[in-house]
Amino acid sequence: MNGTMAEPARSIPSVDFYGNEETWPTAERLHSELLVDRSARHNWTIRAHRHNRLTQIFLLLEGRGVARLDSVRYEVIAPSVLVVPERLAHEFEWSSDSSGYVLSVTSSLSEKLKRKIGNHADVFAHPACHALDDAAGELASVFRRIHDEYRADAPLRNLSLETALIAMSIALARLSGDAEDPARRPGRSGRHFRGFIDLVERRHKEQWTVSQYAVALGITAPHLNTLCKRYAGRSAKRLIHDRLLLAARRGLAYTDRSVAAIAGDLGFADPSYFARFFRRSEGMTPSRFRHHAGTRPAPN
Repeated sequence: MNGTMAEPARSIPSVDFYGNEETWPTAERLHSELLVDRSARHNWTIRAHRHNRLTQIFLLLEGRGVARLDSVRYEVIAPSVLVVPERLAHEFEWSSDSSGYVLSVTSSLSEKLKRKIGNHADVFAHPACHALDDAAGELASVFRRIHDEYRADAPLRNLSLETALIAMSIALARLSGDAEDPARRPGRSGRHFRGFIDLVERRHKEQWTVSQYAVALGITAPHLNTLCKRYAGRSAKRLIHDRLLLAARRGLAYTDRSVAAIAGDLGFADPSYFARFFRRSEGMTPSRFRHHAGTRPAPN
């Protein structure tokens, strides 16, 4: 599988259900289907799209595939579980022997699940692909129960579904390692680190310096660097650059805007400096990256 799935210079549609005009049933907060149901109808290729108010969780029990979540490419080999947060552009190529389940969870239900698992709620906020070993059988049982309950109309259906979804959420949190993440434990240091990550999410396009972030958090720049290295294994500057690069990859892979326009949106006054910044980290120019993503022809 070559993973070249992107179509030339296209916008990413927002849909409830891929491949048709069907809208979400207002009475339901969950949808469950077999992976084969939709993928086989589209020759096992799901083109780029997003869901504005749905988080999706894929459980791959057989087969393999290539997933692109935003511009990040994942090799998905069974057994695996894949988390696709809402509003995230995504596309897939599955092998024809693939099987598993696809759960779509509305924002209101995912928020309820987040409250249930407390400090580990970020499991639904970030894209992830987890290979499964011993957990495969347990998760398969949970997904099968959710699917069967969803399709039936038995007494206490909603309570049974919620119980199974909580079990699934706990399993995902354990797989993600959040339960062992010291940055999520109570304490001033953890709060400062999470505050920094939240600020970077909101302010990365403004090209704040490490010192500006530190002042906003009420700590010194050296202390902020120490926290970042403790909790993320990277300097504060590296984490800021990582977020800028993610935004750059998204713009290059999923829009046909010029490199100069993308650079300007990210706070780079000089497109050539943006190109050098991008190449240092990605090992290729923005134009070459765009070619590999399938958005534009290769530069001459």
